Amino acid sequence: MPYHLKFPVYLLEKYNLTHSHGIISGNQDGAEILRQHGYKGPIKIMPQLGVDENLFTPTPQPALATKLGIQPGDFVVGFVGRFVQEKGLLTLINSLASLKDKSWKVLLLGRGSLKSELMNKAAEHNIQDRIILVESVPHDEVPKYINLMSALVLPSETNYNLKNITSVGWKEQFGHVLIEAMACKVPVIGSNSGEIPYVIGDTGLIFPEGDANALADCILQLMEKPELAKNLGEMGYQKVMTQYTNKALARQQLDFYKELLNSDESFVIRKQQITNDK
Repeated sequence: MPYHLKFPVYLLEKYNLTHSHGIISGNQDGAEILRQHGYKGPIKIMPQLGVDENLFTPTPQPALATKLGIQPGDFVVGFVGRFVQEKGLLTLINSLASLKDKSWKVLLLGRGSLKSELMNKAAEHNIQDRIILVESVPHDEVPKYINLMSALVLPSETNYNLKNITSVGWKEQFGHVLIEAMACKVPVIGSNSGEIPYVIGDTGLIFPEGDANALADCILQLMEKPELAKNLGEMGYQKVMTQYTNKALARQQLDFYKELLNSDESFVIRKQQITNDK
């Protein structure tokens, strides 16, 4: 988020930005803020943490499906995360309410203060019997639940500062669960909050945050077009394998360091001098 530093801290920041040969930013917004604060050098955008492709991998879970009451052929809409207002779960429930004539279930994996309101909203729409709610599980168990999903939805909604509605209080900084689902070949749907559209790119579906009708349309597309869902799942998987595994991120980071070293004129001169001395 945008920020303002006071004296003398802003002088330290200015010195660092002026003398940095390159910066790694976790998302596009971070890179934009660095530019606003005067940084003119190269920026590499990449998350701090990748996905473990040995843990998050396409693996059928028939026993767990049976345990949760999921039948073969059920279209399972999934969410993994905190049950809080900014995660857009009420928008998700409203979108599913408009699809009551379709066959689906929703798997919500997580916990949070919004749980009661979520269940009340579901009861209001008479869809409470389609909700499978699972409290948070250990991280190494999460892939099992993701592999039950026909699509994973991250409907995050930007939160604005109540004292200044033009000031953003929170927006989705990355959405790590997206790449976890993509690694399992599960197609993803995300809102346009923060970094989500950049993470998904053309390997999933994007809708305007808070727009329940648009989200319902995205879900319906994947329900009615299984070939589209399959293709998006494959595309997401390929993107994760090339860009978002820990190995892929390590490769990108090393390449960025090499690029910086090769573009540093003083370093190139020193390297040439060493070569000549030999």
